Amino acid sequence: MMPWSRAKNDAGVIQKAGEAASSASGAESPASLFKVALIIVAAVIAQTTVAPYLTVLGAKPDAALVAVVCLALLRGPVSGAVAGFSTGLFLDIALVQTMGISSFLFTLAGYFSGRLAEKVDPASWLPPVVTVFAATLVVESLNSMIMFMLGVEASVWFIVFRIVVPAAFLNALVASPIFAFCRWWLGGNQNQNVFVSKQ
Repeated sequence: MMPWSRAKNDAGVIQKAGEAASSASGAESPASLFKVALIIVAAVIAQTTVAPYLTVLGAKPDAALVAVVCLALLRGPVSGAVAGFSTGLFLDIALVQTMGISSFLFTLAGYFSGRLAEKVDPASWLPPVVTVFAATLVVESLNSMIMFMLGVEASVWFIVFRIVVPAAFLNALVASPIFAFCRWWLGGNQNQNVFVSKQ
């Protein structure tokens, strides 16, 4: 192959790569990121103002965690982890609690929920419910373990049956409507990057 032919082919490859990158970055437009930010802010506000008054059997729904899981299901593991970290950070600041715990737990929830989304049917109402339920069990259990290591003592049975399990059921109940709203707010299937890329 002549040098100029090789250069022409290389230029074509670079151009196609640039077009692909532009297309991919288009899915993360400023407007899309702004919508995600609004969901995070709204979830934190709901968690700090409304959720404390919705206590059932000693537990309350975690709107912030549900929002993180829904965003992860719609946008994939990386975006889910970023949303989880941001939401946890804002929540710790708003509640004036130990910094870093919520960010760590929500980052884990966002990342692994996004990974799970690669293996589920996006048209079904079941994945958000099951994923939120499982994520709540894990996050609440880990949070209880961290609190125990920080010196907060409580009965294991009390934690499991009065905090972890009721919170998981409450979050699962609100998972579908919150997921439906997030999907509509973010533009439906256009923002479900993880589902589009599913093998």
